[in-house]
Amino acid sequence: MTHLGGIDLGGTKIEARLFDEDLNEVDRRRIPTPRADYQGLLDALNAQMNWLDVQSKGCLIGVGAPGLINPQSGVIFCANLPASGQMLRADLSQRLGRPVSLINDCRAFTLSEALMGAGQPFDSVMGLVIGTGVAGGYTVNGHLASDLNGGQGEYGHLPMPASLVERHNLPVQACACGSIGCFETFLSGPGLSRLSKVKTGHMKSPQDILQSDEHGEIVETWVDMAGELLNILTRIYDPEAIVLGGGLGMHPGLPDRLSQSLAPKMLANTRPPVILQAQGGDASGAIGAALFAKQT
Repeated sequence: MTHLGGIDLGGTKIEARLFDEDLNEVDRRRIPTPRADYQGLLDALNAQMNWLDVQSKGCLIGVGAPGLINPQSGVIFCANLPASGQMLRADLSQRLGRPVSLINDCRAFTLSEALMGAGQPFDSVMGLVIGTGVAGGYTVNGHLASDLNGGQGEYGHLPMPASLVERHNLPVQACACGSIGCFETFLSGPGLSRLSKVKTGHMKSPQDILQSDEHGEIVETWVDMAGELLNILTRIYDPEAIVLGGGLGMHPGLPDRLSQSLAPKMLANTRPPVILQAQGGDASGAIGAALFAKQT
């Protein structure tokens, strides 16, 4: 039996999961993410790869990681891990002694949901993770769209339209990516808290805002922003389905609210995509990384 290994590299944990050929989980192991230096991070990833290799010698291994990953060189750029500028894919392959696949975590989420989750009935599927950041991916017939620099899916760094900014009287914020006015500055979890500060003068947590009726205006503004982003993405990609994930993306009832927000924004005589929430839970990252290893 051919086994697949998927490693989900996060800011606090590195989770390795072993799957059989049908992507049924066989075993898993989680360890903390070292954050002091690159060598410590490599050692921890190597320990997880070796654990997978002991469970199933020679299994295909894929790693999902946050950040921008160059598809040719495997050089990674990420703000939250001590790996920016490093050739992570090559270093992992050298440690293991055979090729290791490396994929952005939001693209891994998209691939998992397209092939094993909510997007299975559809040929073209977009994933959109709304959490600490805003990013995703796009698949056609179960394969991620190829790109030049690894930036496909950085949807949160699209600029908000002037009409949206004017409609809600929003300040134009500098973004961590170096641009100004990106969707992520107000649509992400930290962005939603920033939006509450703009609207009320008080910084609230995303959970407090979404769970309290007294913050209805803030939520309506946030939903309108999300609908505007989906309108832009729909005009560019025209997917059959959009699968939401992340802490904010999984808020109850969000697909219906976004569908209502998106419909009047679309071009005349066009059908909106089906908007769904992810089914894979916290396994999506590891499953997507394993699937990518199988495809590559």
